[in-house]
Amino acid sequence: MRQVEFQYKKWGVKRVIKRTIPNNYAEMTPAQFLATVRLSKGWIDEREFFLQFFGLTDKLLAKIDAFSLYRLTDTLGFLKQIKAACHNFYCEELSGKLLAPQEKLRGMSFQQFMTVDTYFSWFLVTEKELYLDSFIAALYLKQGESYFKEDDMTVLDMDARIPEVHQIPMDLKYSIIVNWVLIKSWLSSAYPFLFPEGETAANSKGDKVKSKPVDWLGLFDAWVGDNVASIEGYRKLSCMDAIRMLNRKIKEAKK
Repeated sequence: MRQVEFQYKKWGVKRVIKRTIPNNYAEMTPAQFLATVRLSKGWIDEREFFLQFFGLTDKLLAKIDAFSLYRLTDTLGFLKQIKAACHNFYCEELSGKLLAPQEKLRGMSFQQFMTVDTYFSWFLVTEKELYLDSFIAALYLKQGESYFKEDDMTVLDMDARIPEVHQIPMDLKYSIIVNWVLIKSWLSSAYPFLFPEGETAANSKGDKVKSKPVDWLGLFDAWVGDNVASIEGYRKLSCMDAIRMLNRKIKEAKK
């Protein structure tokens, strides 16, 4: 994190504006991350971005000279580095009751991870809002909610959750997609055999998009093999344990 200062005069008295500037995506606040996504999608202009990202008012922004604004812009070169690693969720809670997984995906089962990443891939390729809503519905769970029938736990009802998620503002939903892209970049750097870089897929418009879909069903079946009795156990594994083991198996198979 860096701190920048800007000076201006009011009624002949020197005043100072201080702001803390992140060095990378991981250091952003939730408000800064959302402002970045809004700008990237063209939902706000650069002036509104400055107001939201730096927490400025219209009056304060008007007092900052052109050179100082240039200095501010120059500190944000990292915004172009979408491959930056990030292992946390900027939006930790939705609608006051839907919770994101913990940092480094702690508490997420392998079944949940496969479901979330499958909907993520389908949305990238088709750009259908139904898959975006399904992705978020699969990702954010209520306290005491699970993918499995367990004591004192409620099983996730996707059919009921998707209409609820549909009401969330589009800019917030899209920011969660970008957040997952950053998390996949972190996974790619840590587990390069399971999440190789540089692979692309085509979306519904024929454009190339990052993150070629992983065939999680095929990968899971190949991993479990004929051990049908243990399928439920594999699904309940911590996703990070499963990812680590699969990455090792693929690495060994390439030798």
